[in-house]
Amino acid sequence: MRCPYCETDGPRRQIHRHLVDCHGDTVKTEADEARGAMAYLIVCPHCRGEIRQPVKPRWRDPGFLREFEQEIRLVAFDLLLYHLEDAHPEPGKV
Repeated sequence: MRCPYCETDGPRRQIHRHLVDCHGDTVKTEADEARGAMAYLIVCPHCRGEIRQPVKPRWRDPGFLREFEQEIRLVAFDLLLYHLEDAHPEPGKV
């Protein structure tokens, strides 16, 4: 599998870790005050489609994002990898 942001190749598990360690800034969080919720968002670098998921209700806790930033990135990149495998398979891997 190849990283969608750079030339790094490796097994899926290795690419997942690489994404978290090297491209974590591509995962954004957005607060929706009107709904009283927060979501994390990652955009597919191939089709520009958005992957958006709500964050647990504790998002108003000032330490929440610091405490769970790593876990949020892990889940967001896992969803991105599933999307890439499904919608943008690498040549020869279909």
